[in-house]
Amino acid sequence: MKKSILLTLVFACHFAFGQVINRTFESSDGSKKLLGRITPDRLESEPFDGWFNENKASYEVDEASLDGIELPDSITIFMGTWCGDSRREVPRFIKLLESKNFDLGRLNIICLNSGFQNYKQAPEREERGMNIHRVPTFILHDKTGEEIGRIVEEPIQSLEGDLKTIMNGGMYETAYPMAEKVVHLLETYSLRELKRMRSKILDDLSQGKNPYELNTYGYVLWSSFQLPKAQFAFELNTALFPEEAVTHQTLASFLNGLGDERRALTSVKNALKIEPENERLLALERSIRKR
Repeated sequence: MKKSILLTLVFACHFAFGQVINRTFESSDGSKKLLGRITPDRLESEPFDGWFNENKASYEVDEASLDGIELPDSITIFMGTWCGDSRREVPRFIKLLESKNFDLGRLNIICLNSGFQNYKQAPEREERGMNIHRVPTFILHDKTGEEIGRIVEEPIQSLEGDLKTIMNGGMYETAYPMAEKVVHLLETYSLRELKRMRSKILDDLSQGKNPYELNTYGYVLWSSFQLPKAQFAFELNTALFPEEAVTHQTLASFLNGLGDERRALTSVKNALKIEPENERLLALERSIRKR
């Protein structure tokens, strides 16, 4: 028993001291971004302090709307220092928490990467299994660590209003309901089952208005090598938005990456029917034909 406890402590210490905090990465163009776990105060230092302090100072917290609201036990934020939405919403959210005297030691901030190969991934892959497809994502946890709810990219009403709705147990839908529904479907059913359910799924998602919801989620799946799921998302998107060139273009790029030139060419032709003079589509068509 003592040996087991000792081993547990050793591994815990190794993780605590081995994990890099406030990791800064410099791109080839000289720009810098944070990757992985960071502390809130790092955002107040160069070169991030400009946008962080400005957006924090300019935000007025609606404290009255938060009266009587019990805050979550802990919060995880997935963000990108390269992302305009993160730059806007994260400083505001931190100011909101400070106004309620929330212990920032219970705030876990994970910075994700940009660029296709590491698209919205952290070096230690903390985002794995968390279904992060937009940043920032604010995940609220109870005392057991279970998720109570999340705000994705931007609030529906306001940060205060959304937080109040979630913490009061009200009905809440994120700004990306189609993507959230597909996330749930892929967690619940096998791809074989989902293919049989395709007509019903299309009916359920037919009110969606944003062709970029599933495009972005598909890219997240693609860059993390969940290829069958990515293909399901892209094909679903072309069925939901057949008049949007971007859905066919993305599917064409994906199929071309898989080496399926025939189907990729069909998809890019579908896109060119909608936007026949689109230079990116024409370049993609030439690239596919050369393979």
